[in-house]
Amino acid sequence: MKTKGNRLIRLALAGLLALAAGAVPAEGAETVALSIGEAVRIAISRNLGLKVASFSPAIAETDVRKSRSIYDPSLTAVLDYRGTDLTSGPGIAFVDRQRYFEFDTSLSQLLPTGATASLSYTNLLFKDNLGLPTSRYARPELALTFSQPLLKGLGREVTERGLTSADDALDSALTDWNQEALDTAADARNRYLALVKARENLATRRASLGLARQIHAENEARVNAGVLASFQLQDSLLGVLQRQTELLEAERAARDAADRLLIALNLPAGTVIEDSGIPDPEPFRVPEDDVLRAANTRRPDLAKARVTLRNAEFNERVSRNLALPYLALEGSAGVSGFDSDYDDAMGDLGEGKYPAWSVGLSFSFPIGNHAARADLASARLKASQARTQLTAIEETAGLEVRSALRALSIRREQIDVTTQGVTAAETLVASYRKRQQLGLATTKDLLDVEANLTKAKESHSGARADYHAALTDLWKATGELLDREGLRLEGNAPEWRKRKGTK
Repeated sequence: MKTKGNRLIRLALAGLLALAAGAVPAEGAETVALSIGEAVRIAISRNLGLKVASFSPAIAETDVRKSRSIYDPSLTAVLDYRGTDLTSGPGIAFVDRQRYFEFDTSLSQLLPTGATASLSYTNLLFKDNLGLPTSRYARPELALTFSQPLLKGLGREVTERGLTSADDALDSALTDWNQEALDTAADARNRYLALVKARENLATRRASLGLARQIHAENEARVNAGVLASFQLQDSLLGVLQRQTELLEAERAARDAADRLLIALNLPAGTVIEDSGIPDPEPFRVPEDDVLRAANTRRPDLAKARVTLRNAEFNERVSRNLALPYLALEGSAGVSGFDSDYDDAMGDLGEGKYPAWSVGLSFSFPIGNHAARADLASARLKASQARTQLTAIEETAGLEVRSALRALSIRREQIDVTTQGVTAAETLVASYRKRQQLGLATTKDLLDVEANLTKAKESHSGARADYHAALTDLWKATGELLDREGLRLEGNAPEWRKRKGTK
């Protein structure tokens, strides 16, 4: 009896703590009414992890802009004034004083074919003190030079390899961002479901405590009337105290679930969330082929794997080109003027009086070419690796989708089973209450079947939450979760996102 008495004291203390720990909103706390869809929308707009992830595409875009600079024309200019004082030999008093003034400017441009073209203008003015016809002259020159690779470095693909890599890096960053958004949405849904489930279990525990108190009050009246043995009063008191302890645990679980949801939504601590419950399950039957097809086109990890493969195959092609010998067609054409008078020299230039031109080939090739061949071998291996990785991710995606479909089907059946379980448990409790009142069942028997009813109700709440969690897993596996919640992530994507070659 002493052991039983100590147990009753401990349960009584726990019950008092449970009552003291009742959910009482703090004064001034903000109240937010949420549905599961609103929870997802708030998480997408406020979640700190997603905000951090949004910087990566912006950073990658700066690399794209930097890579486009290869087509920026380059302008150079040189202004030079120099002179020399020379003597013909020792003891000669005469000094030849030469003065040069030169202004040169050029404009160079890289072309998509890999060619470089440069337009240059040279303006040279010269004078000395010799008194000869050539002691003063102007020599302006205008020239166009070009160099076009014919093997190594030929073509737009090789020329823009830095731009293509930066563009693929941006695509990869965007898929990472999309994956983070999917994870954020799924986490918000699951935390919301966990909160609703915990609160429903809390309500179930409160109802169980209320029924236990009612049974205890009835037992007290019957014991006082002398129609019930006093030991059954102890059984009903023990039932009350046990349920008070369970209520305390349910209260803790509900508060923890609320805090976890607040963190996911980045809402201030202490905010009171008013949930709208778990939506009633709706039939969801989609052919497996359609679901797999959606996953194949929508999953961010598959999109990223394809970007990786695309970039690896691109690098393989570029490496194959860079392993070729260097052969370039080079040439130049220009005109110049020459006269003692600057205006006349410019006139000669305008008339093309003194033309000059050249054309030729330039060839180079490292003996052995080991570096380029090693790069090509590495690029081929990386491309093979990317293909294998894509195949592995496709298989994983298919497995996740099929598993999610099976889980969804089972969760739907579990709702029906647990619904019947609650109905059967409620009928059993009603039957045992009548039996207990007629003396055909003990208080302990009644409390035992009532405990089964509590478990049945919690199983039903869990089954409903698990069904929606299975929907979350399926939509996440197909990459459709945001669309299912009415969110179009493309609308939030950076507006600067453009693939190369587009306007």
